Amino acid sequence: MTKIVITGVAGRMGRSLVEAVVSTENAHLTGAIARRGSSVVGVDAGELAGVGRQEVKVTDQAKVALEQADVLIDFTSPETTMANLELCRQSGCKLVIGTTGLNDEQKAAIARAAQDIAIVFAPNMSVGVNLCLKLLDVAARVMG
Repeated sequence: MTKIVITGVAGRMGRSLVEAVVSTENAHLTGAIARRGSSVVGVDAGELAGVGRQEVKVTDQAKVALEQADVLIDFTSPETTMANLELCRQSGCKLVIGTTGLNDEQKAAIARAAQDIAIVFAPNMSVGVNLCLKLLDVAARVMG
């Protein structure tokens, strides 16, 4: 069972990712992260995503959430993604990045980090949740 943490759960894509993880065989939602001060901190991630209680409270403490993770899925902002990249590198957590708008320097940092940890970098996710489901399935098989 692949233990997955989703960051950016306050947004539409984050909620879709929670839904995808909950409905994916061999995937287990172990953490949900929102930005510091978000009104969803403390809320059950499954209830937030509309998939029922999952006993996973939304936190704004990414480092703590990653302690229970095999994989972090990040569809946030370039700044947040770069911070999460470093946290994953430190903890050895694998990383799926769907964030758009990364510059060349940030993409180079991702390439360097990929020498230390497994990273799936696919920033063009406009096709939506169906692609997310496929990505989760592949990530669970490859990284699990």
